[in-house]
Amino acid sequence: MIKNRVVYSCTAILLVLFIVMLAVLPNLNIEMKNDEFSYETLVFNKSKVTTVDIEIAEEDWADMLANAADEELKQANVTVNGKRIENVAIRTKGNLSLRSVVNSDSDRYSLKIDFDYYDNSQSLYGLKKLNLNNNYSDTTLMREYISYELMEKMGLPTPSHSYMYVTVNGEERGLYLGVEAVDETFLAKNFGSNDGFLFKPDGTGSDLKYISDNIDDYTGIGLKTNEDNIEDSKLIEMLDVINNGGDLEQYIDVDEMLRYFAVNTALVNLDSYQGNMKHNYYLYEDGGVFSIIPWDYNMSFGGFGVGGGGMGSRPNQVQANTATDTSDTDETATDTLMNNQDMKPPLNGEIPQGDPQREGDQPPIMNGDAAQKPGIEQNQNPVQEETQANTNTNKDTVAEENVATNADTQQHDENRPQRGGMDMGMSSNLMSDSAINFSITTPVSGTTLEERPLLNALLSNDKYREIYEGYLEELATTYLTEDYVQNITNNLAAMLTTYVEADPTKFSTTEQFLEGVEGDNSLPEFAKQRSASILKQLSGELVVEADTSSQGGGSKENGEQAGEMNNNPPQMPSDFEPSQLSEDFDPSQVPQGWEQQGGEKGNQIQPPDRNDGVKGMPGQSSEQTVQSTGIDKNTVITILISLLVLMCALIWVFRFNRRGR
Repeated sequence: MIKNRVVYSCTAILLVLFIVMLAVLPNLNIEMKNDEFSYETLVFNKSKVTTVDIEIAEEDWADMLANAADEELKQANVTVNGKRIENVAIRTKGNLSLRSVVNSDSDRYSLKIDFDYYDNSQSLYGLKKLNLNNNYSDTTLMREYISYELMEKMGLPTPSHSYMYVTVNGEERGLYLGVEAVDETFLAKNFGSNDGFLFKPDGTGSDLKYISDNIDDYTGIGLKTNEDNIEDSKLIEMLDVINNGGDLEQYIDVDEMLRYFAVNTALVNLDSYQGNMKHNYYLYEDGGVFSIIPWDYNMSFGGFGVGGGGMGSRPNQVQANTATDTSDTDETATDTLMNNQDMKPPLNGEIPQGDPQREGDQPPIMNGDAAQKPGIEQNQNPVQEETQANTNTNKDTVAEENVATNADTQQHDENRPQRGGMDMGMSSNLMSDSAINFSITTPVSGTTLEERPLLNALLSNDKYREIYEGYLEELATTYLTEDYVQNITNNLAAMLTTYVEADPTKFSTTEQFLEGVEGDNSLPEFAKQRSASILKQLSGELVVEADTSSQGGGSKENGEQAGEMNNNPPQMPSDFEPSQLSEDFDPSQVPQGWEQQGGEKGNQIQPPDRNDGVKGMPGQSSEQTVQSTGIDKNTVITILISLLVLMCALIWVFRFNRRGR
């Protein structure tokens, strides 16, 4: 017979082992092969700058830079936070932004890394594709990041995103924004299934007008998944309902789309469905119901311009109960071509061709036949949809034709950064009246609500409009506020400033980046004024008549010329030590109240150590790994199994003891 002390000793040992497993396992940072979404914390860690080290044959890299517009895939090895993935595909990406850089003396191209191109079983902690966005046209470097943050706060399916410092063959390329691709992995993570139909509209049909019951007529609604079963899609039925009436809730996730359009409107993101380009969004059909997925926000916060795209666009017509004297001065719309990233200007007199089969690409806006279309003058950029007889009344085509401006009459703002004589399309003044007072009742630009049937169907319904306005109020009082955005920009400034300063390929200056953090021409100030305008429009105190024209003008706002630099930079805290910054960096522009990385507001900023890791790269070691926090589902499962084993062992011991063996 086993003595009681033996039974108690076994029980105590089992309990101790269980407690040790419970305490230790979550901190081992064990990579679980079946944790398909661990990249959310291991790759997109928002509290640190991720390191991306690319190794590629020198001749392949040189060829990629020399022929960037070809977007040709090259083989490479990539190390992300110390995790090495071999035999991946990499290429340049972008549309007008890509071609604008091609035509400059810069070679700072956005990049797409495809981890599973050569081996479909390969991934980076479950991530199959990674976009490295070059922050083209955004001197603040924060518009896209903050936009995605607000989308997340409003409960929308949003790509993972964080900042990444990139090197190629040991040489620094600079600070990029890493963004998760919208693909099968994204769908499985956000919708629990990727068996549905993922569409990326851009071109004929992307306005979601009903053309016919033949899906082949919608050449601009690109299908990215489940291509073999397109006949099972409810796309045509959905288009019929939003255009001709019917039960919207049977075909679209109404509440989600109202949240999406509320955020888009609040952020004045017009390089989108709500602008004349009618693109930069995804639709995902799951079980016959369509959801909308946000995409491409480097021109949010009014960066695309109101009226027809580009800087210096025509302002809204504003009427208020309290009279305001705003003098409007017409001027040539500058940087229209440069600021519209998804228009493809011809290279060397040829019409560019795209590869619509590549994930993340935009379909080509013109084909070879379009060049022969009558009515396109030589001084116009032939950026137009192919027009069929049944779409001759499409006003969006007219709008897109009008966006193009005569290059001979374009005027460049001397205050904007330029490389090689080319205006890089940077917007330095966020405070234009047309953006601050962008209409919430008719939230379109360069087009009309009737030309955007999805949005029109939602806002034509009194019940849905009330919900939409409720979300706008939530944004204006909770998220798009000066304090909330200021907290984000302060944290980003503390984390990113030395990276921005060290960036050898950046389009704009460190001083311009800091202007976006705090002050009269900053993102928090935009949030303050924009949210105030939204609340006034909701209350009826301010009435804004949307500008649906496609030709932009310019204006002087608050005594400042549009695009003029802010001459009153914020002051630096007395204890800031910019020991790692270059001699020409002006520390007087560092905002007060920055938060120390990992510390409390007001503490001294400690610039990252730039002496370790990859040569010259600030703040990160090439072998550094990001440790995820919290307990993942695999740890929970392990604990539950251990608990079950413990209980079975205890039951067996006591039963054995009672038998007297």
